[in-house]
Amino acid sequence: MKHRYCLQTALLSALIVAGCGMEDSGSSAFNPATDVDLTFSTFDLENTPEAPDNLEHSRFHDFYRGIEPLGDDPDQLATVAEIREHIAIFTGAIPTEDGTSYQKLRNPLDLMNQVIASGEVANFREGRNYIARRIADGKAGTYSNRANQAQIRFVDQAAVLAAAALNDQIWIYPTLDWRYVPEADGNTGKVYRTIQYVARSVADEDTESQPELISLLAGSRFDATSFPTQGYGDPEYATADYLSRSFGSIELRQDYIDEKTDTLFIHSPERQVIDLGRYGVTEPADGSPDCLRVELDYALAELRIFTSDGIAATIAAPTEDDLDNTEINPDYCGYQQPADAGVLWSTVAIPERQ
Repeated sequence: MKHRYCLQTALLSALIVAGCGMEDSGSSAFNPATDVDLTFSTFDLENTPEAPDNLEHSRFHDFYRGIEPLGDDPDQLATVAEIREHIAIFTGAIPTEDGTSYQKLRNPLDLMNQVIASGEVANFREGRNYIARRIADGKAGTYSNRANQAQIRFVDQAAVLAAAALNDQIWIYPTLDWRYVPEADGNTGKVYRTIQYVARSVADEDTESQPELISLLAGSRFDATSFPTQGYGDPEYATADYLSRSFGSIELRQDYIDEKTDTLFIHSPERQVIDLGRYGVTEPADGSPDCLRVELDYALAELRIFTSDGIAATIAAPTEDDLDNTEINPDYCGYQQPADAGVLWSTVAIPERQ
């Protein structure tokens, strides 16, 4: 369970910064975040001659391709199609003709990542360069639009001209921040990044016309010695939570350095997302299990699906006298071991993650 703990810790550390004001990190420290207001011809992302690797750096790029079964078992292929269709609800993924990858995306996380990587926004460049200077000085530092009450707003010109739904036209990011935590107590210095998107409120009669995605919250952890001031960079861990209006939520946790796994949690108990009955896995009559975990092990080229329903994550809870009185429940799908997988198959190789 080591990688899951690290992923949760990375996001938690980032969220602590997002919810607080700027800390005192030295006499020369400051927070350079300012308003950013950008207009795009479209929010759609695809590979172009100017940016041929846009999709390669999208959040689900490895997972979407990597869950492909090694063989041609019809049940496995059907399950992969169901997983990909569910991911598309949250990411706007348009599949390629053969369905094994996607040719277009439309979602706030991948767009923000592309904008940051492009280096074309002066304030984002300033933020990353500021963090790099703090790393060089060995002093903590934070770039946070939330702390400075600075607004980040993206506008889709094509959607505006087409009079599309409000949340197709305008994307607001309440939080973009980088936080550098210097080396201490034997731990190497790390940079935590948080990106948050929240859909704008609309009148009740306009709700059904809005995109499914209500909000997302993503955290990444970078090693300070290789923190990127240009391009995308390589995180050590990353996590992203997507919440929809009608289809529950999904959470993707990614470990790039230790166990080399991606883990997708699907929280949609009122809908049957994946038909596990074809594998003889018992499902609740009213929808999917309340805990559904799809884990892709890149090193072993193996996909595992775990489920549980009506089972608490912990057996014991902290008490006033014993805050450490917490014991995980091994029957909960998030803590089940590889041998507990209800579904398992060999997958195609993704060399860059092995």
